[in-house]
Amino acid sequence: MLDIKFIVENPKIVKDSLKKRYKEDRIWMVDELIKDYDSLKSLKKQIDDTRSQRNKLSQEINQLKKEKKDVSKQLKQASEIPEKLKALEEDLDLLNEQIHKKIIQIPNILHKSVPKGKDETKNPEVKKVGKPKKFAFELANHEDLAEQLKIADFDAGRIVSGQGFNYIFGQLAQLDNALQRYGVDFLIKKGFTLVVPPLMLNKKYLSGTVNLGDFKEVIYKVENEDLYLIGTAENPLIALMANKTLNKKELPIKLCAVTPCFRKEIGAHGVDTKGLFRMHQFNKVEQVVFANPHDSFKELETLQKITEEFFKSLDIPFRVIEICSGDLGDKQAKQYDVEAWFPRQKSYKEVTSASNCTDYQARKLNIKYTDGKEKEYVHILNNTMVATSRAMVAILENFQQKDGSVKIPKALHKYLNFKEIKPKK
Repeated sequence: MLDIKFIVENPKIVKDSLKKRYKEDRIWMVDELIKDYDSLKSLKKQIDDTRSQRNKLSQEINQLKKEKKDVSKQLKQASEIPEKLKALEEDLDLLNEQIHKKIIQIPNILHKSVPKGKDETKNPEVKKVGKPKKFAFELANHEDLAEQLKIADFDAGRIVSGQGFNYIFGQLAQLDNALQRYGVDFLIKKGFTLVVPPLMLNKKYLSGTVNLGDFKEVIYKVENEDLYLIGTAENPLIALMANKTLNKKELPIKLCAVTPCFRKEIGAHGVDTKGLFRMHQFNKVEQVVFANPHDSFKELETLQKITEEFFKSLDIPFRVIEICSGDLGDKQAKQYDVEAWFPRQKSYKEVTSASNCTDYQARKLNIKYTDGKEKEYVHILNNTMVATSRAMVAILENFQQKDGSVKIPKALHKYLNFKEIKPKK
């Protein structure tokens, strides 16, 4: 979330950012927050004055008692203060609650370089890498191909768990594992520390990384527990640093994790009736960076280059797009997506996202850094290294052979005891 002082002192910047995001319907909140801030200062002053009055009366009563004088008037005044103070503090709590409800609906300030556009159709292409292969035969879709190769059972997953869940086994399961291991090794060489995080978070810490109001239809809640299944390792990796003050000299702190991710994926996209592309459960290697604010946008470019290097090493053609203002999530100040080429669908589709959320999440979770003197909020970045399900679809489509076999990208050979998935005889 934004700092209320920043909103009060820079209303034009906040309103201009809202306009660029096509969220003019939230501009009224900025004006309301300015009024609330004045009320907040007034209430705090009344509370401070009341406490000061209580202390003065206490001293006066003690002095009068020493002098053996009448203190009935002062005692009456003192007896009225607790009730008055309680009422003021209740008003303050209520006002803080009202401010919080509004302030979490004000999106992060867009970086000046973010292109203006209303929706995903306006996301500009930054570059294309790799040349899509031409096939002299008709490609099978990945669902049929996987079942023909006997490396997946999509029907069984739906029967035992419901739509959006699958069984994969044999060489496809090994490929999933190889992508995870390669992704982790790739990041460790780039200076990341591997973390095994919890797969569930309570509401307080999950809501520090996402706006639960916006994601209630996406996140799985554990019944009768204050716990939610994570939709990405970004959530527990960021929560790890909650209420901590980091040493400026140690920044950037680079963490990675490989976890299952759980998402209901209800909404405009829905869930594919069959296959691996969009599922309720999938494996993902994720990156999170805690950075010095002065370096965070430089770190974003570094994160993006890591992803590009990874997919280039897999020989999967892809393009990079920059997310426009109207398509950008509330927490992001700037974002790139990598879209891999899916030849069966003859289109580029998202496989990774790299974002700089600046101090938006850090304020919610009170994550700061210090040089030994001043304390400031860190900037937090995240990036998908690889969501293995989509990478496997890209491999099944891009490396498919006429005889129904699938070659494995060379970068993964050292993690596997085979170089090709062949049809079973």
